[in-house]
Amino acid sequence: MQHLPKDNAIKYRFENFGGIIAGDQPPFLVFVDKNYMRQLGLDESVLWNAQDESIGRLSAPTEVHFAITNRCSVRCPHCYMDAGAPDEGELDTSSLMKALDILAQLNVFHIALGGGEALERDDLFEIAQYARRKGLIPNLTVSGANLTAAVAEKMTVFGQVNVSLDGVGSVYSAFRGKEMFSAADSALDALIQAGVSAGINCVVGKQNFEGIPELFEYAAKKKVNEIEFLRLKPSGRGRQKYFNERTTVLQNRALTPMLADLSDKFKIAAKIDCSFVPMFCYHRPPRELLQAMATYGCEAGNVLLGIRSNGKVAGCSFMQSSGHSVFDLATDPACRQDADRIAAWTHDAPEPCRSCDYLDICKGGCHAVSEFVTGDFNAADPDCPRVVDFRKDQP
Repeated sequence: MQHLPKDNAIKYRFENFGGIIAGDQPPFLVFVDKNYMRQLGLDESVLWNAQDESIGRLSAPTEVHFAITNRCSVRCPHCYMDAGAPDEGELDTSSLMKALDILAQLNVFHIALGGGEALERDDLFEIAQYARRKGLIPNLTVSGANLTAAVAEKMTVFGQVNVSLDGVGSVYSAFRGKEMFSAADSALDALIQAGVSAGINCVVGKQNFEGIPELFEYAAKKKVNEIEFLRLKPSGRGRQKYFNERTTVLQNRALTPMLADLSDKFKIAAKIDCSFVPMFCYHRPPRELLQAMATYGCEAGNVLLGIRSNGKVAGCSFMQSSGHSVFDLATDPACRQDADRIAAWTHDAPEPCRSCDYLDICKGGCHAVSEFVTGDFNAADPDCPRVVDFRKDQP
């Protein structure tokens, strides 16, 4: 990874529109134009010779979600990875490091490690430390099981550690069907005591939606720095729960203003995953703000990439594997074919997306949801409030 001359904690990558700069303390990642890159004292890039200066197909993903094991003793019933038993052909330590070498050569910024339960790999910290040495910022998501104070002390190697927690107290088990709130709660205490940057990952469905305000209050008391709200996905075991457990139309409309109010009230950063962007855009936020924050809908294969523990690549963690391997990523463009599918879809989008002011930002919402619900990858996200309204008006 290349470094800015004046601050070796800041990293950058050239793109056709200018470049991307990122830092770890405090964490940030921003897209900037050519003039900004020049003001940083950087040389010209051959990528700047391109006539198209829009933010489109990136030279590489900025973030890779790497499920380094499919092993998980918790076995949540809504798990999008269908985690439990190891994947056939799970990568060993040496192979994982070779995969990280490739991601570093491509100038990926962040590597989100998970599973399964990543803590069930004995070499987790060795992998994370290696990622650091290669210039990748490793982040981690865990259930909280077996995360002791001693384990938390070693987690300072990560840029961010998020604990999966879908609600406070009994609300926690809305999806998981088991009482593990106390384990997640203790894990957050251990991380914060160890000085680790800690947050919460909350999968949102109709059963735990009303518990979101209590979760903010809890997070403020714990002094965690963020809550990331994840849409329930029809992937893995989540396929069996999706229709009964997904958020309702009214909840999808209410989500964004509710998160904005609660974030302001409790001073906790509220993030949404890319599949919730249609619900965000429904409220017509300023486009320039979304672009400055690099907030986009489906970026499978472009901004994001998913890798299973056997090295198989998919556009994101919720899409079917392309059949390609991480070891082909640097040489085979087909590894990122989902990015081309999304770009082509945007060009020929159906209504109501075609006439939507946020088409180039939202990109039709979550195509994994579209494919599961409608059978058509190219259909508009059926849970988008705008799409719901459009279909009501059709004869």
